[in-house]
Amino acid sequence: MKAEHLFIPTPCAPGSLSWSGEGLVDWVSGGGTRYGLDGKIVDSHVHYGYRFDAAVTSQDGRYAVIYEKLGTKAALLRDGRHVRELNRSYYHANAYEYPIALLTLPSGRTLLAHCPEEYCRLELEDAETGERLTRRDSESPDFFHSRLQFSRDGRYLLSAGWIWHPVDAASTFDVARALEQPASLDQPQDFEVGDCFLEIHSAAFGERDLLVMDCSGLDGDETPFEDGRPTDTARLGVYSLTERRFLSMAPLDMPAGTLMVMDGYAVGFFEHPRLIELATGRVVESWPGLATGMQSSSIIRHLPSLPPLALDPVGRRFAVGTDKGIEVIRFSP
Repeated sequence: MKAEHLFIPTPCAPGSLSWSGEGLVDWVSGGGTRYGLDGKIVDSHVHYGYRFDAAVTSQDGRYAVIYEKLGTKAALLRDGRHVRELNRSYYHANAYEYPIALLTLPSGRTLLAHCPEEYCRLELEDAETGERLTRRDSESPDFFHSRLQFSRDGRYLLSAGWIWHPVDAASTFDVARALEQPASLDQPQDFEVGDCFLEIHSAAFGERDLLVMDCSGLDGDETPFEDGRPTDTARLGVYSLTERRFLSMAPLDMPAGTLMVMDGYAVGFFEHPRLIELATGRVVESWPGLATGMQSSSIIRHLPSLPPLALDPVGRRFAVGTDKGIEVIRFSP
C-alpha cells in the first residue's frame, strides 16, 4: 500500500475536521469553513460561541454534531444551520469522551446515537425530528458509553467506553434489531475469549462484519502498559461479529490508539500515525513527525489537547489538524 502526503495551509489552526467529498470541513472553529485538497478555502463566516472542540458528520453530509469532548453540551446542525441542543449526563463527563454518532440509512433517514439522559443508556433518535426510536422499560447495564461508531453498512453500532473502576471495554449492537426491539440496547454482544480477561482500549469497524481492536489481558494481565510501555499481552485483534470469534490476534510493540481500518491494514494514531499489518502487527510505515496525541482509551482528561482527526477508511485517507494547517495522508493499493 502506497502513501501520498499532502499539506493544506490554513489561516488558523482548525478546531475540528470532517471529510466532505474531496475536501474537509471545520465545523468548530470555522463554523463550516471548507478546505479543498487543492488549497481552496471557502469561509463560512460563522462562529459558535461555546467550548465545542469536536464534530461528527452524517454520511450524506447534511447533518453534523459539534460537541465538547469532556463536557455535557452538543449542538445538532442541518446543512450548517442550528437544529437543536443536545446533552448528556454530568456523571464523570469531565473524564471521558462524549458519546455521539450519526448514520444515514439507505432510505435517506438519518439516525442519531447518543446518551441524552444517562451515561449508561444508549438511545437512537430520528435526527430530523428528534423522535426517540428506542424507548423502553428495560434497565441499562452499568457501562460508560463513548466513542460511538456505526459500521460502514449501518448494520452495527459500536460503543468503545469503560466500566468501573476503570477498565476499557467495548460493546456492539445490531441497529435493525434495536429499532424493532429497543431492549436489545441493554443486551450488548460480548466478545468470546473463553475464560480469559479482555480489556479493549480502542476499536474500529473494518469491512462487512469485522471489528478490529487494540486489546490486552489475554494472558490474565490487567496492566498491559506499565509506565507507558507495553507488556507482552498487547494485541491487535480482528473479530468477526457474525462468527463470534477472533480471526487473528497479533502482538503490538506499543498502543495502537485510535484506529482506522482499511483492507488488511489499520492506521494507529497513538503518538503518531503508523500503518499496521493486521495479520502480524508489523508496522509497515510511520509518520513520526506528525503528532496525533496519546489517546488509547475513552478516558482522556489526563491528556494534553488532542489534534483534530478526520478518518475516511473507505476513501483510504486521513487528515490531521496542526497549528500551521492540515496534513493529509492518502493511500493507494
